Amino acid sequence: MLLGITLPAVLIVGFATHPTMPVATPLPPALAEAAPALATVVWQRDGLFAKAPVQVRLLHNPAETGAFALNLMGARDFLKPDLLAYWVSGQPEITDTLPGDARLLGAFSTGALPLPDEAVRGTSVLVLYSLADNEIVAVSRPVQLNDSNR
Repeated sequence: MLLGITLPAVLIVGFATHPTMPVATPLPPALAEAAPALATVVWQRDGLFAKAPVQVRLLHNPAETGAFALNLMGARDFLKPDLLAYWVSGQPEITDTLPGDARLLGAFSTGALPLPDEAVRGTSVLVLYSLADNEIVAVSRPVQLNDSNR
């Protein structure tokens, strides 16, 4: 009988004193602006990944001399869960694990993936890694991303 009286009272007090859910406030206008569009396609390649049907586009923003990005597109049957794109300088031999100097570009399906400045200067490889499966899905052929290699 004591529980029948105190339990509802405790529940009512608990609900009344429970903090409300926080509401996300919109970003300030300076932060909410989207990155400038990298509209100029420098080159487009379909056979960069030997075992994967991935189309790679190198994009450049003429307004900013160093702003290069990659756009990766693949068939639906190729896509793996949590597929991430990495950039690795040089021509490393990649087998089962990501090299320590691999730089995360972003998720495969996010659109334009900004490249670090040093990516355009030399030869590099792109690595597609499935975070969910904890495996390397594909490694590109060595590629030089600058304008001289169209």
